[in-house]
Amino acid sequence: MPVGPAPLGLAYFAAVKLVGYTAAASFIRRRIPGSSASPWLVGGVRTVIGLAAGIGAAYVASELGILRSEVGFYTLLAPIRICEWLILLGLFFRRDWDWPRSLKLAALGTVWSYILDIPAIMAVFVIPGGAWIC
Repeated sequence: MPVGPAPLGLAYFAAVKLVGYTAAASFIRRRIPGSSASPWLVGGVRTVIGLAAGIGAAYVASELGILRSEVGFYTLLAPIRICEWLILLGLFFRRDWDWPRSLKLAALGTVWSYILDIPAIMAVFVIPGGAWIC
């Protein structure tokens, strides 16, 4: 049975990610206090980066034939998400760049992204108007 996100579903998904990434930005600011960027700005930028990369990853997954394989798709996302977090750290926290700490924060951010997938995907399928089903 075909199913997919409706426009409101994308909004629900993005809203969950925005709140979660804003919380992550607050956490990072406590670890790297040199940035003056608002956590909401950092969270918003991370959400946009994630949506763009996620759409690209879905295209790549469909070309590789793994779009319907959750394990395959989430395995494909792991290195992409680490790069997303490193880009974010470079954009907002570059003054105190330290590779070991940056990689650790990127790994923690990647785990956080996976955790946020649970309520974000649930929101798409639980809140009315979030998904279409044929």
